[in-house]
Amino acid sequence: MTIFAINKLNPTKKLTSFVAKYNQSAKLRRAELELLKFDDRLLEDMGMSRGDVHSKVWGQI
Repeated sequence: MTIFAINKLNPTKKLTSFVAKYNQSAKLRRAELELLKFDDRLLEDMGMSRGDVHSKVWGQI
């Protein structure tokens, strides 16, 4: 089997994976924007600062 044949085996799976990743990223972007709408006091009550929002949403420690 050639490399060309291997790459053409399942384009639907690649598209499905891309769409799933895109949807997950969109969901995380919306969550980040919602948290950034909160005031600093409310964020502090949740245990984070405005600077922590991105890393908390996207899962970076």
